[in-house]
Amino acid sequence: MPSPVFDYYSVDAGIMIRLKDMLPHDLFKPAWDEIARLVSADRWKIFENVLDDIRGERAKKWFADNSSAVVKFNAAINDYMTALMADLQKNNMMIIDTASLRNNTDPFVVMLAMYLERRPLTDLRMRGSKTCCVLAREEPRRNRINIPAVCKYYGIPYMTLYDFMRHHGWRISLDVQNP
Repeated sequence: MPSPVFDYYSVDAGIMIRLKDMLPHDLFKPAWDEIARLVSADRWKIFENVLDDIRGERAKKWFADNSSAVVKFNAAINDYMTALMADLQKNNMMIIDTASLRNNTDPFVVMLAMYLERRPLTDLRMRGSKTCCVLAREEPRRNRINIPAVCKYYGIPYMTLYDFMRHHGWRISLDVQNP
């Protein structure tokens, strides 16, 4: 059975951090070219405030060069964020830890997927006209509300970086050039 093709990927900062740390651009240019291809095809998306979690000049330059990946705040985004946060609270699924400064961008990653899928604001669990897969670093954890748990609740496809690489058939080879 062939792997599904997603219209979009909503990318968490952890994915970009792992990519830049694991696959430095100068050593793994084909991987970065493939991501740039997804950006050019308007399929690789990251919400603007999620970028604040990504450090480093090379990463900032990459996003400047691939600015179409960045989704800016607008009125529709605000409507989706308001609906998501209200629904999460109603279902006792608060994804933000108010005692910590960590993971405060997690709801934006899920919300962006809903926005890109064009889910109806009246029922965020209902599929939209597009498909979006959330890419995040987190693994599902028992008794923990995190991105994978929220994605599962809303029926949003979810992948880690390695899942994404396998899904797209990436094979990384080594070419050693000894002096």
